[in-house]
Amino acid sequence: MTSLERLRLAVALGHAVPGAELRLRTVDDEQIVVASEPHGAISPCVMRRVAIASSWPNVPDHSAKIVDIEVGGSLEDLGGGVYRVERDGIEQRWIASTLHPDAISDLLDLVGLDTVPADAMHGCLKPDCELGVTLLVVTSTDLRYSHALDDIAAQAATSMIVEELLQRPADSVRSSQRSGGAA
Repeated sequence: MTSLERLRLAVALGHAVPGAELRLRTVDDEQIVVASEPHGAISPCVMRRVAIASSWPNVPDHSAKIVDIEVGGSLEDLGGGVYRVERDGIEQRWIASTLHPDAISDLLDLVGLDTVPADAMHGCLKPDCELGVTLLVVTSTDLRYSHALDDIAAQAATSMIVEELLQRPADSVRSSQRSGGAA
């Protein structure tokens, strides 16, 4: 995953989730807080515009200068690309992906646990076409199965990450291997 892709995923979450905060650490060990006023040095909307512009061929991409992205505020990082959010007493799991919404929808048909009915969970896709990111929000619609929310979200995130890897161009993988990066 490129530094710009990593930034786009984080920015999509920071922009879409109310109360989310991103802490970006630069190569110069400077910390930039992206959050709504008065907590952030940069608002989520401005950071979104910066990330979008960084994809344009005539605009310099400075995303490689960001060496670490930490999420906070209303977002709790559960690992594996899954984030916990509680909104109005409802537990949600958020996942960001570079996959097209249709591809994620197809993958979700394969996700689930035998002990959990399909209608006990709800997945909502929130595409941000300008960022090239799709957010998946998973909630339990039946409180009897809310204990399975983390497992379902982890399955979805894993499926999405694998599909992203499969869709990467072969040249990108070879280039990453030559430079010592993980493919």
